[in-house]
Amino acid sequence: MDDNFNENVVPFFQKSLPLISSVIIMLLAYLPVNFALFNNIRPDFGMMCIYFWMLHRPDLFNLLSVLVLGVVDMLITSALPGATLGAYLMMYVLVFYTQKYFNAKPFIVIWYGFMALSLLTVLVKWLVVSVYYSAFLPMSVLIFAYLIGVAVYPLVSMFLAFLQNTFIQDEGL
Repeated sequence: MDDNFNENVVPFFQKSLPLISSVIIMLLAYLPVNFALFNNIRPDFGMMCIYFWMLHRPDLFNLLSVLVLGVVDMLITSALPGATLGAYLMMYVLVFYTQKYFNAKPFIVIWYGFMALSLLTVLVKWLVVSVYYSAFLPMSVLIFAYLIGVAVYPLVSMFLAFLQNTFIQDEGL
């Protein structure tokens, strides 16, 4: 029974760990915090997870994972339906086509890449939502959330790297 468990369940867990960890991080990010500023301004942890997993494990984090993250975010938030999903798909495409420039680079290069790609994605999402509401929405909250996200990305990246190095072995997949 133990061999059957190891042969079936452990590889499934390893393959689904990027998606499971991303959903858990997103859910934890929306827990109510007794700090007034962070109840309204939250960094986009889904975007951080998409960027990390697409760079480090694109074989385990695919388009279906991005769709699941977008739907989870759409169910949690009261934002414009589809806006975050569109932003996540845009981040997926951007990382898919630029990951060759970030592979095997120092962390600072990867971090700068996250800064650039997430800024582009956030601005496009802001533009889409502004067009939908027929008015340019204030950018102060958006920029502040972006800056918090850029500052928090190294911590999220370290946590996800720990998960990857601890629980995902390539020979079992």
